[in-house]
Amino acid sequence: RNAHNFPLDLASMEFNSIDG
Repeated sequence: RNAHNFPLDLASMEFNSIDG
C-alpha cells in the first residue's frame, strides 16, 4: 500500500468491507 494513496486506500478498504 502506498503512503500517498492512504486516503484512497482507506476508502477502498471500506468499500470492500461493504461489498463483502
